[in-house]
Amino acid sequence: IYSSRNINGYIMGTLFVDKLDPQSGTSLELGSSGDTITIPSGCTITNNGTQTGFGQANKPAFHAYKSGSSQSVPNNTVTKISFQTELFDSDGCYDKDTNYRFTPTTAGYYYIYYQLKNANQTDYIYSRIRKNGSIDLALEIHYTGSDVDDMSKGFTIVHLNGSSDYVEVYLQQTKGSSANVPNGEQNTYFGGYLVTTW
Repeated sequence: IYSSRNINGYIMGTLFVDKLDPQSGTSLELGSSGDTITIPSGCTITNNGTQTGFGQANKPAFHAYKSGSSQSVPNNTVTKISFQTELFDSDGCYDKDTNYRFTPTTAGYYYIYYQLKNANQTDYIYSRIRKNGSIDLALEIHYTGSDVDDMSKGFTIVHLNGSSDYVEVYLQQTKGSSANVPNGEQNTYFGGYLVTTW
């Protein structure tokens, strides 16, 4: 131990040890409120146990997919797609029963994604993520050219205020008649997660 005493009587110095253990049945605490504990450049912290309070969990997070019957989308009509089954929903922020929308309770930037399978499509397909029912965030447009099953995919990063902002997925097709969006966990899904609270 290398030490000195400052004007307030506190011991200041360097302690060289290989291991610090708390008394049996207690917890080890470093520093007090207002203190700063610095890990110098070049040092490495290795964690082989359970960590709490470090970093940021990427939630709220959810992933839902279409189940039940296929959804019929009328010709040239912007139609909200329903995803009725949750693979997971960390904070209960996705409405799978009524509005099929994600309304997170934490403000921040979110990564939002979707995939839609379009059955027997022959013309233009427009799929999109919308914020608050009217703001297009990601718009994917393509032309199939023949009677095929086709996949529409899209993603975006968007800031949501953690109280009233929400996102949904919409589809528009121009086949000339109604077209189906099939169900299935691998076919038609919608998800997202918190990236950062900056």
